[in-house]
Amino acid sequence: MRTRIIQNDPQEPDQANSDVGAAVAEKPMPVKGIAARMGRWSARHRKIAIFGWLAFVVAAFALGILNGTTQIDPDTSGVGESGRVDRILDAGFNRPAGESVLIESERLSVKDPAFTAAIEDIVAGVSKLDAVQNVRSPLDPENSGQIAGNGQAVLVEFDIRGDADDAATKIDPVVAVVDDAKKAHPELFIGSFGVSADEELDAAFMDDLKKAGILSLPVTLIILVVVFGALVAAGIPLLLALTAIFATFGLVALPSALIPIDEVVYELILLIGLAVGVDYTMFYLKREREERAAGRSEEAALEAAAATSGRSVLISGLTVIVAMGGMFLAGVQEMSAFASGTILVVAVAMLGSLTVLPAVLSWLGDRVDRGRVPLVSRL
Repeated sequence: MRTRIIQNDPQEPDQANSDVGAAVAEKPMPVKGIAARMGRWSARHRKIAIFGWLAFVVAAFALGILNGTTQIDPDTSGVGESGRVDRILDAGFNRPAGESVLIESERLSVKDPAFTAAIEDIVAGVSKLDAVQNVRSPLDPENSGQIAGNGQAVLVEFDIRGDADDAATKIDPVVAVVDDAKKAHPELFIGSFGVSADEELDAAFMDDLKKAGILSLPVTLIILVVVFGALVAAGIPLLLALTAIFATFGLVALPSALIPIDEVVYELILLIGLAVGVDYTMFYLKREREERAAGRSEEAALEAAAATSGRSVLISGLTVIVAMGGMFLAGVQEMSAFASGTILVVAVAMLGSLTVLPAVLSWLGDRVDRGRVPLVSRL
């Protein structure tokens, strides 16, 4: 009787294990949670998600322009007893805008002829202006309180004629008089504050906002190129952040009738929007690339990113929104304005990360790694 011995191919178990591993790798993650469902829907309806997002950004920005923005009124925004007094004065009295000119020296005093000449030049110069009224010279006996105790600093005070809201349009001749006095008396410090200082602050704010936009965008792009090693992947977070910022610029004007804002809120929106928009996109994109490197298909990798990083983005955004909501309880208009701007930009960036981002990644697929930068991509 012969016994037949059958030898199994030693490679078959390895091949079977490989097939099982591939099947597991391709097995899609179960769709659980709102973030995962939003990501899957957006990936499967990417045209609607992408064009819908662009339409939302344009519409939000346009609505903000059409609606107009209510600015914080410093005369009515105070809190406590001082705020109550400001509101009473604003409601019952038509107060003109005030301006003051400070004249100071480290070695001269008001008794010195050079110091006195500077005071007289300022008083004479502003008194000739049609926009100026109620000039109060420190050289007059009744205004001795405008002289410092050591006599080395004085204030020339006056009012801008007309409505205080229009004072900014009339301040340029006053600034010119002060500039002429500075040139004529270089040994003294001469500076104005009041309406002119507000104008300088507004100009400085706009200049800072412009610099922030010019400097932060290229710096952020360079950092993203180093992180991802590819131009396409680096550009996606920046584009999402910018669209979220533009949309918020418009949306923040809508509730401003109830929550007035000031110029600083726009700078806050720019900085926070750039930060959270880039961070949220990086979470999502990095996880999607990790899943692709692990062998998952494009669809499975995107669903895994939606179920994990998408959930983290949702929780993180909601946490920030709830935390910033506590600033409304302070009852201070400036803090409420900060909270309003922060909540809106975080909510918009979060919405974009959960909708248009999966759609863009689904559309690009592995093309997201195009534009590889030599040397950097190897890192």
